[in-house]
Amino acid sequence: MNSKKVFLEWGWIDQQVTTLGEIIKESVSEFAYISGIPRGGLIPGAYLSHYLGIKYIPYNEAKQLPIGFRKQVLVVDDICDSGMTLLEASEFGFQTAALSMRYSSPFIPEFYSIKIETDDWLVFPWEKIDSKTIQDYLDIKE
Repeated sequence: MNSKKVFLEWGWIDQQVTTLGEIIKESVSEFAYISGIPRGGLIPGAYLSHYLGIKYIPYNEAKQLPIGFRKQVLVVDDICDSGMTLLEASEFGFQTAALSMRYSSPFIPEFYSIKIETDDWLVFPWEKIDSKTIQDYLDIKE
């Protein structure tokens, strides 16, 4: 994959969290907790929990909650690209959200801030500048 890298700044993150937070406020959903997918969703999840005034819970702890209670947990990621991580969260019974969603994602979270209509590789402020243009879990050597 030879995608162009787009380096995002904190101002963009702030704008997307605000937009996402307002979308969530307008929904009928009420959440007891917000959690973040480990790595990419940790910062957006914590940021959104502050914005909405909803307690943050680590993802591994959220997965230990009773199945019937999990719909009251919103799991956040930075981007829904392949959709694999948020699909897994959905299968655990959580509602899902992302700061951004790729137009080609086969999974659509319940909430997202912006739809990315290009194949550009987004580099978030918490990632290394020299990150590869591939999901790191696809590049792990066995």
